[in-house]
Formats: sequence, structure tokens, C-alpha cells
Amino acid sequence: MQEVKMDNMELFYDCLDESNNYLHDVFHLPYFELLEMTVDNILANDVVQEFEDESKIKGLKKIYKKLKNVDFSVEDVRKAMQSIVLRGFKELNIPNGMTTPDTLGILISYLITKIHGDKKLSIYDPLCGTGNLLFTVHNYLDKEMELFACDKDLWMTKITAMTANLLDCNVDVYYQDCRSLYLSNMDSIICDMPHVEYKDNKYFPYEAILHFKDSLKNNGSMIVIVENDFFDYDKESSFKKELLKTMSILGIIELPDEMFKTGKPKIILVLQKKILDNQKCFMVKLPSFNDIADFNQSLLDIEAWFKKNNYNNEVKENG
Repeated sequence: MQEVKMDNMELFYDCLDESNNYLHDVFHLPYFELLEMTVDNILANDVVQEFEDESKIKGLKKIYKKLKNVDFSVEDVRKAMQSIVLRGFKELNIPNGMTTPDTLGILISYLITKIHGDKKLSIYDPLCGTGNLLFTVHNYLDKEMELFACDKDLWMTKITAMTANLLDCNVDVYYQDCRSLYLSNMDSIICDMPHVEYKDNKYFPYEAILHFKDSLKNNGSMIVIVENDFFDYDKESSFKKELLKTMSILGIIELPDEMFKTGKPKIILVLQKKILDNQKCFMVKLPSFNDIADFNQSLLDIEAWFKKNNYNNEVKENG
């Protein structure tokens, strides 16, 4: 029987998993603490923990030796980390909603390119979770950029920092409530809004977006994944009026219902910090990602909107 070759992503994942299990047998620590130890060892190309039994160090080194002389791509590493984190969520009974699907990261990368062209960018994810959205965008844009991330969950920021270190990707990561963080001069802000209830006449997505917009440069973009009833809570249009003082809605993309087997369906809201007079935004309902012909037609419709509104020319002139 012919031997089946393991691809590089599987190899990296298996190494992480094997190391976590090995360390668990010794230290009996929670899952993500074990992952942190594993990542520390891989980055150091050594075993940095102390063991009473020297044979345990040899066992770990044997695991990490499998990574030597293998040319891992940034996507191999990102996907392996995403998979190992999802496994951790499963073991800890944490919902997977903290991780944004790769397909949405790729779509957001495309939108950023349509708005900003090929210039160097500063990109900020103020609700980074595990960092998968930010790193998918980073890997697919494949250009020079400055990255910033924030989350109020300590382990989410730690996982984001771990992945950044494995990718050799410089990211400023902040552990705090995004509404208390004041950054400036961002070219693009991207995020996947968590599910929150509307209570006491307050809706977190509105508060957050109005706060985030002050971090953008003029002409900067904000691309936000929100639940599809997002505008329903704006009973007196006060949010929309405040938003449109400095921002314009470029487009709304309705995502396929099949992506959200649990929870509400979502849309992508595409905003720009600039006032666009008498310009209709694009509105697209995406078909299933498996329906390639219809999906490509939706992208062509978006392309046509950007071309009609001179974004292609603008990008060339200003880029």
C-alpha cells in the first residue's frame, strides 16, 4: 500500500497536539496553558520548562524535531493554530463563535484591496478573539502592514500573540475593553461583532462602531461583520445620523444562512470615513460559497460598483 503523505498544516497541527498531550501528562494544566508552553518551546527551538526526569525533555525534543527542515507557509501555521484552538474550545465546552471563518477573512481582504489598493496599511481588529480574522487578512493581502488587536478576554489576547509569534508577524495586542482603547491613524478597522442583547437602551455594536470611527484616518475603511438585525435597534435613527456625520456606507453584504447553523445570520457592513454625496451603496446577497458561478457573479457586481464609483482610478492615483 502506498504511504499517504501528511501535508505541512497537518504536520504542524499534530506536533502541537502531541506536545500538548505530552506536557499534560507531566503538568496536568488547563489546555491553553499547555498550548502556551508548546509554543514557547517551538519558538525557542528547545524545551524551556524544567523537568525532574531528563527523559521527558528528550521525548519533547523528539516531537519538535519533526518540524526541522520543513518549509511551513504562513497559512500552514495559521490553519494549524486555528484547528488546535478549536480543539481546545471543544475540550473546554466553549462555543466556536470566537473564531471567524476563513472565507469571511478572504472576502474582507478582497474588500480592503478594492478600497485601498496596494499601499502599506495599518489594520486594527478591536474584537480580535483568537486573531483568526486578522491573520487571514494579513496572509491573503501579502503586503507591508502594521497590525493592532484588542480583546477583553486574557486568553484570546494570549492566543493572538502566540499565533503572531509563530507567524513572525508583528502585532500590537491590547488586553482591555475596546471602548477604552484610543488608537489613531488606522487605515482599516475590521471585526466580527459578538452576539449581545439590546438592554437599557444600549446596543454594544452601536457604541463600539461610533468609538472605532475616531481611530480611522480620513478615507479609512471599517468592515464589520454584524447580525442581520443590526439596524433594527436604531429606532429613532440616532445611531445612523451620528455615524453618517463622518462616515459613508459603501455596501452591505448579506451572508449565506447556511454559515450560521447556530445563532442569527450575519451581514458585512462596509463603511468609509468620507462623505459621499448622492451615491447609492451596493447591496449583495451572497449565495452558498459552494455555488461558484453565482458567488463569482456577486463579486462581479461588487467590482462593477467600485469601478462605477471610480475606486479603481482613485486607488491608482493615490496609491
